[in-house]
Amino acid sequence: MKKMKIHALVSAIMCSAILMGCGGADDSRNENPMQEERSRPNLGAETEAKRTEPNTPGKQAGEGGGIANPEIGGKEVLPSQTIVENIYVAPRLSNLESAIKQAELVRTLNATGPYTILAPDDAAFDALPEGVLEDLMKNENKQDLIAILNNHVIAGKLTSQNLQDGTMLKTVGGEQLTVTKRNNKIMVNGAEVIEMDGESKNGTIHVINKVLVPSKKE
Repeated sequence: MKKMKIHALVSAIMCSAILMGCGGADDSRNENPMQEERSRPNLGAETEAKRTEPNTPGKQAGEGGGIANPEIGGKEVLPSQTIVENIYVAPRLSNLESAIKQAELVRTLNATGPYTILAPDDAAFDALPEGVLEDLMKNENKQDLIAILNNHVIAGKLTSQNLQDGTMLKTVGGEQLTVTKRNNKIMVNGAEVIEMDGESKNGTIHVINKVLVPSKKE
């Protein structure tokens, strides 16, 4: 009788062990798919990353985010481009672009520099007396055009912080320009600086609302 009880107990233990073994196999099979799932790339997250806009807060260009470049003449200025290249793509600087080409100053303004350009916008050129711009664009008046453009170029890179009240600027044409500040507006010989600090590869661009005619031409 005692032997029968021991035999029954051993059988029960063996059956229990078999059942546990079966359950363990099932658990192992249940774990494998999850392990495989974890090993796969998260395609959903990757898709979300692709849809993220670069200018979304925290996702701006650069490691720590960044500030968008200023617009010059209606176009965002690119520091990787030269002064001339930035002027050429600015829709409100088309008259200046044409004048630079006509005066054959492209190579000069594409040089290492650095230069500071006081760039009259199209409205400034349009405000010249009737027929003046057309005459300046004629081949026989090229030297006059060069003289006017040189009156807008300063050797060296000057930011708006350098344009303090009373500052004197010497142009590459030999003229002296005077900076004044009125009601937080920066003025250069009566022309208002309406867009500033267009950092370029070889200098900087400030847009003004008036053509600075050399004194000998006034």
